[in-house]
Amino acid sequence: MDPAKRLSITVVTDAAIPLLFDFLTYPANHVRIDGSRTLHALTGTARITKVGDVFGMKVEFPDGPAYEVVNHVVAFTPDVEIAWMPARPGEAPIGVRWDWQFDVGPKRETQITQTCDWSRVTDEAYLASRTLPRVSEHQMRRSVATLITHASSKS
Repeated sequence: MDPAKRLSITVVTDAAIPLLFDFLTYPANHVRIDGSRTLHALTGTARITKVGDVFGMKVEFPDGPAYEVVNHVVAFTPDVEIAWMPARPGEAPIGVRWDWQFDVGPKRETQITQTCDWSRVTDEAYLASRTLPRVSEHQMRRSVATLITHASSKS
């Protein structure tokens, strides 16, 4: 993994890990917490339960047309990690991985780490046509903050 090709943020909260993780297992909630405001609709599975699950999203960045991605779940350890790699419908993932990890810090606080890793992208045309990551650190922090708010309100 090339650290120059990943953006990772960690946020500390007192929110319970099981509530946060459970909230992320529902893809419809991803639209609700999206700090980039680029996710607009959902297709596919109602809930993520294992590696191999897929769920779709409609994406629209301000500088381009809307398109659909199919997210392939590549990591799923309850209350620890959930990750997926997006792809165009009918294609293999391009190499971008979105990862959410949960841990308990030294003061028993919850640590949430969100990472966008594009070190696996090898398609030169893709790399030449996009600035990666497609979201900013600020947008990722907004997603985590919104996750904490929504998940905590479910308790």
